[in-house]
Amino acid sequence: MIIHAGNWNSMDIFHILIKYAEVKGVYGNVDNKDIQEQFSDQEILHINGHKIGIVHGHGEKKTTERRSMEAFEMEDPDVIIFGHSHIPMVRYSKKTLLINPGSPTDKRTLPYYS
Repeated sequence: MIIHAGNWNSMDIFHILIKYAEVKGVYGNVDNKDIQEQFSDQEILHINGHKIGIVHGHGEKKTTERRSMEAFEMEDPDVIIFGHSHIPMVRYSKKTLLINPGSPTDKRTLPYYS
């Protein structure tokens, strides 16, 4: 399974990825109406007994990480996958594993693409 945390930019990306595996994801802040009609702003997956929240993490005030955690505060997920900042990270907040995969196409100020 491929999990995409938003900013598809084009449905062409989905059509490429679906050739490799099942694709789940959410839309991001740069995605147009066509993409927003295909994906929600947040998603909960249940995989092998684990609850996984997916959200892009864009919004006003607070950090991307904080907004992402607050999006699922009533869900108590095991894992939250988010994007928006393009800064890869993996860490725990209490008992929830937080993952930002970064970006394979926009590394911002980082030395490498993820």
